[in-house]
Amino acid sequence: MTGLLKNVEIVEATMHDLTAVQPLIMELLDAVEQVESVSMECAAENFCQIINDPMHHVMVARVGTSVAGLVNVAIRRTIVHRKLSGLIDELVVSKEYSGRGIGRRLLLEAVNKCREIGCCEVEVSTERRNTRAREFYRNCGFGEDAVLFEMHFEDEDRGYMRR
Repeated sequence: MTGLLKNVEIVEATMHDLTAVQPLIMELLDAVEQVESVSMECAAENFCQIINDPMHHVMVARVGTSVAGLVNVAIRRTIVHRKLSGLIDELVVSKEYSGRGIGRRLLLEAVNKCREIGCCEVEVSTERRNTRAREFYRNCGFGEDAVLFEMHFEDEDRGYMRR
């Protein structure tokens, strides 16, 4: 598929979207170096908790009856900001719809949601090696202004969902 899609609807995710977002989660995790596999059971549980959390906004991109992408933005308070801060934790578009403007629409919808809520900033991160995502975020107005450090634990429950 090529060309921008005009018939895309961005809406808050519901429990009914769970089955449709599971393949998107797998596509997202395929792009992450540290994850060997994923437990859909854990993903389903996390999805259900997050969409019922008023400090999270999960939005899906619908093209007809298909879910073509999703974005998850967490709203949080920090010590140093007077207002809330938004953190985009996941953004993924199905390979079938890649390059059609859906990622940009999801990202801009997340940014607009943060503005509506009264956030003073929105942050997003990606792996250093993911040059395509880094360029995408720059083209959407984000700057590489910070360095993200991570520490992973070696026990069975590293925080990522496992099979």
